Amino acid sequence: MNKTWIFLCLILFPFVFIEGQQLSSWSSYYETGFIWNPALTAKWNTGEFIATHRQDWLGFDGAPEYSNFSFQLPFIAGYNTKSAIGVFFERDKVGPLEKLGGAFTYNYRFYPRFFGNKDDVFSIGFMVKIGRYQFNIANVVAFDPDRLLINVGEPTSLISPNSGIGFFYNTASDFYAHQKSHYYVGLSLNQLVPSNIVQFTGRSDNLSLARIQSGFHATIHGGYRYIPFRSGHFFEPNLMIIYGLERGIHAMVNLRYELINVFWLAGGIATTGEVFSQLGVVFDNNSILGNMVKNGSLRLGIKTSYQLGKVKVFGAMGFEFYGAYLFELE
Repeated sequence: MNKTWIFLCLILFPFVFIEGQQLSSWSSYYETGFIWNPALTAKWNTGEFIATHRQDWLGFDGAPEYSNFSFQLPFIAGYNTKSAIGVFFERDKVGPLEKLGGAFTYNYRFYPRFFGNKDDVFSIGFMVKIGRYQFNIANVVAFDPDRLLINVGEPTSLISPNSGIGFFYNTASDFYAHQKSHYYVGLSLNQLVPSNIVQFTGRSDNLSLARIQSGFHATIHGGYRYIPFRSGHFFEPNLMIIYGLERGIHAMVNLRYELINVFWLAGGIATTGEVFSQLGVVFDNNSILGNMVKNGSLRLGIKTSYQLGKVKVFGAMGFEFYGAYLFELE
């Protein structure tokens, strides 16, 4: 009953927010990383329900908004996790364009001992997804008096399938998340099926002026989790880079401190001009919510961001909510 209650709360929370924003970048919550790299599905040996909502540029009309609900489940055999599955549903909205979609992910894990380390884990993941793109021409604002961009090529509503593949290498097994220091690196190839979402044409000559596409991009990420000997905390710097075929390179660096099963603090900067900070708390069976979470844990976090670039003139602040229920598997 307690798991069901937490599950329903996490589903409903993101959709309380109706208007807002999302940047097309990796969330600073790496727990949701399997949305970009399917090889990260159920990275540790826990089942996870996660809900997130992101909104930046507060006060900016039509700014992007992103809400996501996901579930991850590992399949454990003996002392190793052999494979895992994940499912997520998302809503992504920016100005006149809105996407509603979902995806299924799967990964399989190998234990190759690349450098003589018996805890090495190498994962390969696959993703299939489908999204419905809707374009509301009423929200388009044009400023060219000679050729107003108000003609939109059909369709203004499109259902588009897509796929992705990812790879992930970790020097700690999924049972040693908080037991030993380790480094990790991952690579993913996303949006492998490019498609046109909507096309703008000139009002008078019907010539194609611009189009919005769902295009290929790749992500690279890596980091190091340093756990001092016999301590109950860790430090974790990490780096994420996104390469877009037509948009160049975007990067984000993040530093995290966590007092294990109590709280975490994090902060970072991105090449979009965003600086951000994070605060989170953990409620496990030793906390005031122990009777409710039982053998799992409830993690709640809030991120605030500030734009240093030109966008700050219109709306500089933003936030991201993260909520997750993790439960141990036998």
